[in-house]
Amino acid sequence: MKISALRYYLGRIPAVLRVLFGDFYPDIGRMDYDEYWETRGEFSYSTRYSAFEKLIEPGSSVLDIGCGDGATLSYLARKLTIRGEGLDVSGTAVRRANERGVKARVGDAASDSFIIDPGQDYIIISEVLEHIPNPEDLLSKTRGKFKKGLILSVPNTGHYLHRLRLLFGRFPVQWAHHPGEHLRFWTLGDFKFWLEWQGFSPVDMRVHSGVPLLNRIVPSLFADSAVFLVKEAPEGIPENPRGFRGGQLK
Repeated sequence: MKISALRYYLGRIPAVLRVLFGDFYPDIGRMDYDEYWETRGEFSYSTRYSAFEKLIEPGSSVLDIGCGDGATLSYLARKLTIRGEGLDVSGTAVRRANERGVKARVGDAASDSFIIDPGQDYIIISEVLEHIPNPEDLLSKTRGKFKKGLILSVPNTGHYLHRLRLLFGRFPVQWAHHPGEHLRFWTLGDFKFWLEWQGFSPVDMRVHSGVPLLNRIVPSLFADSAVFLVKEAPEGIPENPRGFRGGQLK
C-alpha cells in the first residue's frame, strides 16, 4: 500500500510541475457552452457527488441549477432515490441529461428573467457561480425557494498550487476548455464572507478533493474545491458586514 501510494504521488509530479509552470491553451475558439459540452464529452463521476450524498436526505426533491449532462442528479437518484430536476444553459448538456433519464430543461441562470419555482427540498448550484457575471442575483433568487438547504460548490483559488503559481508570476488556471469560463474567483474564506454578505449562513462544509487528509485539516490551503450546505441567515442581509465597504475600513 505504501509503495502504491509513493508511486501515485511520484506519478503526480509532472502534472504538478505543469500546473506550476506550464502554458495552457483553450480547446474551443470562444466561450460557448454548447461547444464546451461537445468538447468535454460525457461526465460519469466526480468525488463531489459523495459530498452531496452526505448532505441530502433520501427521497428528497432536488433542483440542480447548471445540471450539465445530469451526472449529479443521476448519481443521487441511484444512491438516495431523490426526485430530481435540472436546468442548464446548454441545449447539448440538457439533451445528454435527458438521454440519461434525468428530467432537465434549458434555462439561463445568468438571465434577468430566470425564475426558480418554489417548493424544492434542496437546490444545488455546483461549479456554476464562478461562471456567471452576477452570482449575487442568482443567489438572491434562491431565497424562499428551498425547504431544507441550498448546496453550493465552488473551486478554491487559495489552493496551494494556485498560490505557488502566483508566486512564480503566473495566474492560477482553473478553467478546463476556455479561459472565459470563470468570471469570479474565491478563496474558501472569501466565499464564506460573500455568503454572509448575501444573507446566507454556512451550515456545513465538505471537501472531497485536493491533498488527502491535509485537505480536511487545512482546507483553505489543500482543498481545491469545497461543497457548502447553507441556509438563509435569520437576520437577513446585513447592511455592511464586518464594517467593510469597497475594500476599505469604515
